[in-house]
Amino acid sequence: MPIIEDLTISKDIRLIVWEISETINDLKTEVMLSEDLLKLLHQRKSEIHKKQFLAIRNILKELSIDDQDLLYDESGKPFIRDSQNISFSHSDNYAAVIIGKQIVGIDIEIRRDRILKIKEKFLGIELNYPGDLNSDKALIYWNIKESIFKTVGNSGIDFRKNILVLPLDLNNNYIKSWYLNDDQIDSYNSYYKISKNYTLAYVIKG
Repeated sequence: MPIIEDLTISKDIRLIVWEISETINDLKTEVMLSEDLLKLLHQRKSEIHKKQFLAIRNILKELSIDDQDLLYDESGKPFIRDSQNISFSHSDNYAAVIIGKQIVGIDIEIRRDRILKIKEKFLGIELNYPGDLNSDKALIYWNIKESIFKTVGNSGIDFRKNILVLPLDLNNNYIKSWYLNDDQIDSYNSYYKISKNYTLAYVIKG
């Protein structure tokens, strides 16, 4: 089973990262898929999207989460029937899931330099921070902002204006971040890491 990280962050929060090395058939044989899930699987056109879908289901199985207990609110944000919160992410051959009683979000991205070409689309004040903005740092900013976005469930978020991340220190793995919208101010404890092939961040509200 290609679980490359299984972290118990606290007694209420657990995170799993899966490296996809199996075939589609191998991934399918490990899980029971309902008719609805099979339809969702077949709607995914590319092989990698099918694998990512199945890898998430394998992680849910590892977490003892039945798909019948995985629900979605009006904004499309997933949650678990027993009031636990859940967030998942995938990029290329990696998939990640975090669950917890607190509000949590996660994002994983393959390390690529092209993130710098779109930095103005998701960075605001962060572009004015001192020091060089390399691709890893830009990816971590994206990871954190995307993780917060997943917890909010508001499709109208402007990553540049509504999500603020303090200056990153890549020798550390923690930073404070905020979601700002009119009179609403929500703080997040944000954790991140740079692996050989990917960057990852997860956030905990409060």
